[in-house]
Amino acid sequence: MDSLGEDLVLLSVLAHKGTVATTRISYGLMGSELVRLAASGRIDIQSDRIIVRDQAPTADADLDAALRSLVEARQPMRPRIWVGRPRRGILQAYLNRLVASGALRAERRFLTTRYLILDQARVADARARLDAMALSNGPVDTAQAAFGGLAHAIGLDSLLYRGRAGTPVRKRLEQMGKGQLTVAAVAAAGAAAGMPAEVAFDSASGAATHAAHQASQAATHAATHAATHAATQAATHAAMQAATAAATQAAVAAAHHAASGAGAHGGHH
Repeated sequence: MDSLGEDLVLLSVLAHKGTVATTRISYGLMGSELVRLAASGRIDIQSDRIIVRDQAPTADADLDAALRSLVEARQPMRPRIWVGRPRRGILQAYLNRLVASGALRAERRFLTTRYLILDQARVADARARLDAMALSNGPVDTAQAAFGGLAHAIGLDSLLYRGRAGTPVRKRLEQMGKGQLTVAAVAAAGAAAGMPAEVAFDSASGAATHAAHQASQAATHAATHAATHAATQAATHAAMQAATAAATQAAVAAAHHAASGAGAHGGHH
């Protein structure tokens, strides 16, 4: 989960050109930060608003910048609005991270910078993880749904799974982003905690806070450590699912809005 944004960037770099293929990547990075904040318990999505629950630093400079922007907002922001307004320089920040870690090397050529992939094993690992869920059947967990859903949102699926043969794969990744394939995973965690499936998966409608409350109640009445753990897991699943669905939808909407705006601008001379 911590490498979600970096994985999206690595898979978007064209090895033969050294450039980032998708113009939507900034939306995907904002979406990845929203999901990671939910996974760490910093935020919830409630009534289509991002609610900050914990302002504690995350030890990640970019994630802290994301959290700070939510804390400093005059009112809780809608996910679609927040993701649709990428932080200035967010892509460059992630490229710099990958250069610092040795995954990429920056080469300045005339007025542009190319990024050469040095850590082929890391790219192969990210691709293998995406392939494993994209080319399989059945449900996925919330971390997988975030990866697959955001890959679809930024158009990475069209780059990696081309043509008619890739149509079912692209459709599956789209379903991940909508939360359609995480029902079984969330329901299983809820069942282990003694919660009805509809309660555990309440976040499908964006009510992650309510699901977390139900999970906490289940944990309170649980007699064993296993049940307590399952209830906590169900609550985390709920928050992550809400953030994943919101982030994916927001990234797609923002990209469409940017494209329509560019088309309208291009039509006036």
